[in-house]
Amino acid sequence: MHEYRLTPLPPFSFELTASLLSPGPSDHIDVFDGKRYTRLLELDSRMRLALVSSLGSEQRPELIITLMNGSEQDERPIARVLNRMLGMDFDLGSFYELCQRDPQLYGLSRDHYGLKPVQRLRPFEALALSIVSPAQGAHYLRASLSSLAEAFSYNVAYAGHSFCSFPSAQMLADRKVKDLVRGGIGEEQAAQLHSLARLVTAGELDLKALGRRSMEEMLATFASLEGVDRLGAQLTVLYGYGRLDCFPTADPLLCKWIARHVHESDEVDEAAVARWTGQCGDVGGLVATYVYAELLKGNELSSA
Repeated sequence: MHEYRLTPLPPFSFELTASLLSPGPSDHIDVFDGKRYTRLLELDSRMRLALVSSLGSEQRPELIITLMNGSEQDERPIARVLNRMLGMDFDLGSFYELCQRDPQLYGLSRDHYGLKPVQRLRPFEALALSIVSPAQGAHYLRASLSSLAEAFSYNVAYAGHSFCSFPSAQMLADRKVKDLVRGGIGEEQAAQLHSLARLVTAGELDLKALGRRSMEEMLATFASLEGVDRLGAQLTVLYGYGRLDCFPTADPLLCKWIARHVHESDEVDEAAVARWTGQCGDVGGLVATYVYAELLKGNELSSA
């Protein structure tokens, strides 16, 4: 076991940020119990079980990282991964200046002060979750592939809980579709996951190279994949690649929130949503994350 500390750029709310990465304490991949975030991270083809806890405050944040099977050599690479997933070095200053000019944004920024932009470990995770979330009746941020991970992924037991790595593209490609049908994943979604995995492992879908393309190209590519709709494409760009200039305009929950709080109406068209989010510039995706945090607080996101 190896422990070390990280100091995120303030303000930073560990609880708010980690809660958006995990669909709940019963998950086996991204686990947040309200105090500690746990995740199996792959590093140099080896898995490290990382336990992340907060020792500081929003204004003086400090995290303690416990690597159950790591060493001092793992500190920097694990820190880079966690920094990306938890947005630890993201400067919220200009975003909060923007929020000062809009009453709805100001309220969100106050209620969720210190929330940083979250990102999935890999773009493949974001795509896979965008496929299974509709069938699970769960919002993307509450969807999970725990059932597949428990059956096929690398897993370890610690403190009475089983932790699993996110199912890799190779693992899914190597399985038959019928083997992938299990809790929360039907035959149609299993076939779509298998097809996606085959494209990635065969090199026909280069997810790394796509990250260097324009947002429009990325959205078009993802929306063309079987099982990925326009909303899934937008969420993949935002949470798979950390493109904060992408606001998920296709999400009815976001549109409903904007209708209710911005336009004081029951409905609003996508053009009106785009006009309001246009003021957010290149941080529209962060605005969406704050709205999602508000919806999560009000139990308006379905649980996986």
